[in-house]
Amino acid sequence: MIAQARITSDTYASVHLDNEVVEVEGADLSELRAHVKQVFITAAQIEDSPLDVVILEPDVRHHLRVEPSGRISPREPGEDDENLPELPADGRPASLQPSGGAAATPTGRIGHSAVSPWAGDASADTFTGEFSVARTHRAGRRRAHGAPVSGISAPSSMSAPSSVSAPSSLSAPSSLSASSASSGAPSPSARPSSPSAPPADTGDTWRARTADEDPAEVPGSLSPTTAPSSSSVGTAPTKNELVRQRGTDDGRPTLKDLQTSTARKPKAKASKGWRGFLTRATGGVIAPRPGKKEQYEIDRLERIRRPLDGPRNIVVVNLKGGAHKTTASLMIAATLGVTRGGNVLAWDNNETRGTLGWRGIPTDHTRTAVDLLHDLDRMRSPQASAADLDPFMRPQGAMRFDILASDEDPGSAASIDAEAFNDLNDTLSRFYRIKVIDTGNNVRASNWMAAVHSADQLVIISTVREDTFNAAAWMIDELRATGLHEQVDHAVTILSHSSKGSFDPVLRTRLKNHFGAHTRAVTEVPYEQQFVDGSHLDWNRVSNATKEAWLDATALIIDGM
Repeated sequence: MIAQARITSDTYASVHLDNEVVEVEGADLSELRAHVKQVFITAAQIEDSPLDVVILEPDVRHHLRVEPSGRISPREPGEDDENLPELPADGRPASLQPSGGAAATPTGRIGHSAVSPWAGDASADTFTGEFSVARTHRAGRRRAHGAPVSGISAPSSMSAPSSVSAPSSLSAPSSLSASSASSGAPSPSARPSSPSAPPADTGDTWRARTADEDPAEVPGSLSPTTAPSSSSVGTAPTKNELVRQRGTDDGRPTLKDLQTSTARKPKAKASKGWRGFLTRATGGVIAPRPGKKEQYEIDRLERIRRPLDGPRNIVVVNLKGGAHKTTASLMIAATLGVTRGGNVLAWDNNETRGTLGWRGIPTDHTRTAVDLLHDLDRMRSPQASAADLDPFMRPQGAMRFDILASDEDPGSAASIDAEAFNDLNDTLSRFYRIKVIDTGNNVRASNWMAAVHSADQLVIISTVREDTFNAAAWMIDELRATGLHEQVDHAVTILSHSSKGSFDPVLRTRLKNHFGAHTRAVTEVPYEQQFVDGSHLDWNRVSNATKEAWLDATALIIDGM
């Protein structure tokens, strides 16, 4: 494969490596070329072999070989080079016209000359601990702050870099001829046509307008059609000539201005694989976008972390014991706690003896939901705080969620009916953003029905065993028969592997088709050895594959909330 770099302007290029694109910027063409060289040299060093490349400039192609040592030399084009697309011959900036690097023949084919701006020993461009190039800015976007001047022409310190040909719009209004000033009409050369450097600060904040912006919508912009009057030449600009960017009556910006200027979402930078290596090696000056896998992981975390409008309930259900309801409740709560940063509760709402409290990290107390119910009047007080809940909760350390256990006495647990559940739910919603509610096995228990009614997201969990997925299918039919079809339609089904054996593809298809016809989404989670012995959840022992699968499942759950 031939790697390519496409130079599209003095300040921007795209480098194509193995179907991946690296966006490169530079303050001028010379710096841009140095950055492109660095990308190719780093790629050659990673592969530890020479890299054949093509540099594509308008009507100009440079066929080069890049050595891991940094040596760049011309090469003869091969068959692979013939299939590369041509760039259009018109519309290129003057600074990109061929000048000794290669000469275009009348047919558009490129011949090599003895001198090329790309070839030579570029070892000085390789990474040696710090990539010492200045970070770039976009023309026309910086702000000028300086002492007032007698005219509005830009001071010499604000001129464009010498290596970049300055556009005509960099000329300040003082460049107007005397005749045009006296008549009030600007000369053609004074009309800005591209991003320009702003004039010096005269007490207010000014900035130049880019070519694609409407001057009426850009505060502090230089209008291409508004000319200074004769009275303004040699003096400070008037309100009709330059629109002030004002935040307050005295021209100083407000808090809203500050927040707006800092609210831009930063461009994602690769942190994994060779792209991450390139980002680290150049100190972020060359920062490829993440690959497909890393971008998916970034998007998935953003889905899980998205803000919610209020407290939410996730209710995990199956009417068969051993269906992994408790395991699912723990893993969903742990995934949310680790990724969102707390305010997550795993609540055992079992009408008989539940095991959620046993499966969490042990604490030095045995208080349960029944104890909290007896103290609920105090927790309803306006003075109550999250700290008042601590005696009833079982914190789960680095997983950053709490557990509210069910009572070990079945007779006591039975005292939590639908009314008691609703009272607990209302109180707990004051202190937790998300509650993951583990349930029992009795579809007709009032606290079970109350939990399902409260669900913002129903999660139907089943192992890949005939007894458990049949119980889940019967439960779906029962919920639809009792008028809860909307809860089922909106539900997520999680199929949990209960053994190391392979999943029968025919059975997988049957289950996905059945639950997919009833619920919003169906996903799978793998067998996890740690869950077999029934000991407390140790996040560090959970395999990466299991964590990844539960991240996928949790993202689907949050999507529905």
